[in-house]
Amino acid sequence: MAEFKAQVEQAANSFEKAVSEQTTRFEAAVSEWTKLQSKGFAQANAIFEDFARVAREQIAFADQLGGEWRKVVLASAKSASEVLAPKA
Repeated sequence: MAEFKAQVEQAANSFEKAVSEQTTRFEAAVSEWTKLQSKGFAQANAIFEDFARVAREQIAFADQLGGEWRKVVLASAKSASEVLAPKA
């Protein structure tokens, strides 16, 4: 009977050790997952900030281009009116 009791205790200890090791592994995996998730969110945030910066630059360039285009059209119109205006 003592031998059976020792085997049961050994099995219980082995089971407890296996559960403890599995819990430690699971905690390590969750910790790594948390790090990777945080890193992914930081990278996504950086990408969106870059997109926003590029969009702002494109809008500013379009505004500048439109302004220059209006200046050229106005200068052309003035030049054409001077050429076509009757001279006294």
